[in-house]
Amino acid sequence: MTSDQPHIGIITDEEYADLTEDGQAIATEIKNQGYQVDPVVWSDAGDLSSYDIVLIRSCWDYHTDFAEFQSFLEKLEENGVTAYNPVPVIRWNAHKSYYSDLEDVGVPIPPSVCLERGTEISLKKILREQGWDKAVIKPAVGAGSAGVWRTSIGEAKNDQARFNIACADGDTVVQQFVPEISQGERSIVFIRGEYSHAWNDLTKPGDFSDFTEPDLDYDPNTDIIKSARAVLEQACTFLACEPADLPYARVDYVERDNDILVLELELIEPYLGLAREDGAVETFVSSFVELFRDIKINASR
Repeated sequence: MTSDQPHIGIITDEEYADLTEDGQAIATEIKNQGYQVDPVVWSDAGDLSSYDIVLIRSCWDYHTDFAEFQSFLEKLEENGVTAYNPVPVIRWNAHKSYYSDLEDVGVPIPPSVCLERGTEISLKKILREQGWDKAVIKPAVGAGSAGVWRTSIGEAKNDQARFNIACADGDTVVQQFVPEISQGERSIVFIRGEYSHAWNDLTKPGDFSDFTEPDLDYDPNTDIIKSARAVLEQACTFLACEPADLPYARVDYVERDNDILVLELELIEPYLGLAREDGAVETFVSSFVELFRDIKINASR
């Protein structure tokens, strides 16, 4: 290892301080390619000046102290640390107001209403005005299914107190319920904009937010893959970047009328399931290394 080789940090959270299975496989392959790499717990990162590049992976608790996470992102910028995915991408994707950005450019996504923290409004009124029988309530800054629950026009009055608490705690999204979720949430992983692999994450019967059921192998057809990549391309128009600038992206969706209905675009810390696909770890790391090499070459010109 030469002195001009970058020092790489893989960003994780306290629970996975030694990295997840994916993270460990990535770290091993990075080392195999001759680079120094360490896990970095974002909430206890300390001095970041020794790192040239960080790969943001399993910081799955960022939403529990979002202000502190934002400070961590600022620290990366202040120390001139290159982050992947880039900090502006992380900031845009961290708040579910990005739904409206995607909807504005024609991405098929369930209609939603985003409410600022402290909003006082009738939940039943929202459903009536939107014409929805059922809706999902979720934090605008959240990860996984934490704080996500379902209501209906018939239950909204009884759910008002719970809704008031959600709105008092933070910005809140009310989104039309998607019945197709009972068939599973599909996920497609892109590595630098190229299709890698996919799976279908099944929900527990009777609980749309419980994804503890075993997920299934899933091979989307070419049209589905094209539609998912188009979502990534359209997001990049807001971010002044190209899909190839992002080492990872995951599009979560359900199928409707032989096309996709997007549930989430995951650009911060998505589980990538690299072990599901032979050679995916090697492809991911090679693409990542190629990306920061290209950045270094361009910077030296």
